Amino acid sequence: MNTTNPIDIKDWPLTEGDYILGYFNSPVAVVTLASEYTELGLKNYAICGKCFTENFGIQKVIVNVLSNPKISCLLVCGKESSHFAGQSILALVENGVSTLGGYKKIIGSKGVIPYLDEIPLAAINRFMREIEVIDLVGTTDQKTIQEAIDSCRYRERKEGSEYSMPEIDENSWRKYEKMIQQNVMSNIKK
Repeated sequence: MNTTNPIDIKDWPLTEGDYILGYFNSPVAVVTLASEYTELGLKNYAICGKCFTENFGIQKVIVNVLSNPKISCLLVCGKESSHFAGQSILALVENGVSTLGGYKKIIGSKGVIPYLDEIPLAAINRFMREIEVIDLVGTTDQKTIQEAIDSCRYRERKEGSEYSMPEIDENSWRKYEKMIQQNVMSNIKK
């Protein structure tokens, strides 16, 4: 890794998760959804890891991608999770979020609780504007994924204003417990 970068590498990534780090200066982040990233043998990325959920997981991806100013591409690949994390990321960049009712809900997500309430709206908009998302959802072929990573090698992101990024932890989802119970009960009644 190049440690002469003006961003302090020891401070990145900002939030913990199921990932491995590659080269800080790479413009590519890779999300393998429910597929095991260690089995794919990928290289030339800044960060590579899983994302299972349409809320907590996507929020962590956004925080870690935006907090590295070198990252300009997010490659979404691998087997889709049961929470539709991949579909939700694609819906986010295509449709954005609805802020009706005080929540930030991903428009068009198939997930049960696709809310990004721990992330400031300015950061969500910045993610949608500055990060190119490459759709390889369902692809587990190492060669295809590696070619997509390599195709992003010279891309750069125009860095906008700095935004503080929130800490996303394993309890962030708890505020949705009542909503989940209501959704489950309404589905049972049908």
